[in-house]
Amino acid sequence: MALSAEFDSRTDRRVYALVAAGAAALSYDHARAFFLPFMGTLGASATPMMLDAVVFWLASAAVRQAKAGRPLPMLRFGAYAVLALTVTANALGGATWPERVFLALPAGLFGFLVEVRTRLALYQHRAAHGDDRLRVRLWLRHPVRTGRAWLWLARQSAPAFDRANAERDRLRAARDAVRLALPGRTRAARRARAGVLRELNAGRLTPAAAVAASGLLTRPAVPELHRAALMTALGASAPRTPRGHSGGRDGGNGTDTARTRRRTSRPDTASAVARLRDRHPDMTAADIAARLGITDRTVRRHLASLPAATPEPAAA
Repeated sequence: MALSAEFDSRTDRRVYALVAAGAAALSYDHARAFFLPFMGTLGASATPMMLDAVVFWLASAAVRQAKAGRPLPMLRFGAYAVLALTVTANALGGATWPERVFLALPAGLFGFLVEVRTRLALYQHRAAHGDDRLRVRLWLRHPVRTGRAWLWLARQSAPAFDRANAERDRLRAARDAVRLALPGRTRAARRARAGVLRELNAGRLTPAAAVAASGLLTRPAVPELHRAALMTALGASAPRTPRGHSGGRDGGNGTDTARTRRRTSRPDTASAVARLRDRHPDMTAADIAARLGITDRTVRRHLASLPAATPEPAAA
């Protein structure tokens, strides 16, 4: 049968299937005897069969979901409701209370075996993949900490929550970049800042474009921690500080700082990578990526496409 349990031996599975089939057959016979006086032969034969088929389908679906680690309480409650009707139909066929109890026993046994099958599938899945449930004793002993852990587990299992938080963080970082790039309390400054924030909140201006246009990623006076936070909020890797760069301080190589300030427009990426490698042969790919504001992978791809340089003879 489809409801055979995953026991340790084949004999256990066969015995389980045999008992479940016998309980279902006895339940059908008792329910048919109850429906026969007032529903006729056809109705008395079809109604218990329909009830058993619905119970069997709901139980099979509950078992499949339990095997996948996704138990649906709605399926189990539906199976219990239909099973309760079957048990009632079996029990009402008896004249005395002992007869009713023993007539309802096969249907109750079938429901018990279905519940055992579901529990076995759940325990097998939890033993293989771990159990994230928080026991009742934890709620009784540490209610506050258990509630926080429950909220944390709910957050980890909800990818939409993480996506919403990431979008909110990107929008917040872009707003901070706009306020820093357009400071001042004059009327013109406030109107310019409000216009940019309005486009940003409406979604017509993306957070990445707003941060890039603010100049905070290339401005020398911006601290490296702030630059790294902006890049992380936008989903990119934080740029590394190139050699000789002051990282937002006044000290450092004045030539590189002047070069950075003079650069108002950049050529295509391949030419820029080749020019930096010609000027600074010892500069690493990470330093070139930080200087140009691109990723390390892009720099390595362009470096691989460059012709191999002829090694110069060592000076005597």
